Amino acid sequence: MYMLMAVINKNNLKNVLEDLFSNNIEGITVSDVIGKGSFGLTEADNNPTDLVAKAKLEIVVSNGETKNIAMECIRSNCHDLGRGAGKMWWVEVGGVERIRTGEKDKDALTTQINKKIQNVPYMITTQIDTPCS
Repeated sequence: MYMLMAVINKNNLKNVLEDLFSNNIEGITVSDVIGKGSFGLTEADNNPTDLVAKAKLEIVVSNGETKNIAMECIRSNCHDLGRGAGKMWWVEVGGVERIRTGEKDKDALTTQINKKIQNVPYMITTQIDTPCS
């Protein structure tokens, strides 16, 4: 299993997500991040560079083939930007557990649409449920 992480331009996020979903890659965490790539502390005119807003994707996949498909989805939607297109990297994952059901590893990464798993009952109380005086 692998965790693929990528920092990409926010303008490409919708296309990347659509491409990932069309390849049946789900379970994606998206975060707003800011940062500075490898273009140095100052630009050519010696003015300091600003931090740039980007989107960070985190995807855990079950095998190398799925990792390569996910990487191609990201690459094909972001590579033509030139400078500032982003970066992606991956690390091996020792294990995954779906908290609600206790499923582990590959079973925890698959979609639940076709599974007959009952929801765990729980009760949440909010200010809407509680009468105020």
